[in-house]
Amino acid sequence: MPEIKVYFADGTVEIFHEDQTFTAITFYQSNGVTPIHMNPSLSDNYSLWSHHHNGLFPSFLELLANSKYFFDIEKPDIYYNSGSVVKIESL
Repeated sequence: MPEIKVYFADGTVEIFHEDQTFTAITFYQSNGVTPIHMNPSLSDNYSLWSHHHNGLFPSFLELLANSKYFFDIEKPDIYYNSGSVVKIESL
């Protein structure tokens, strides 16, 4: 089963595998009273799939591009910041 090792800015290293599913968290602006507030919202689910040449990179990068934070649906007690990924390694 294809896997990637993901390095985060705080030194955390996680291994993610094909068919693992994550929920993206995005933020939207409310149009209420000034100042504008950013409200979090659960967004789409993204499953890691393997590309025949590029492995899990395309599917993981799609998740990062479409989320501010994300979490594994099987471990919803840990949220990851998409902007803190500093390196991705194929295993």
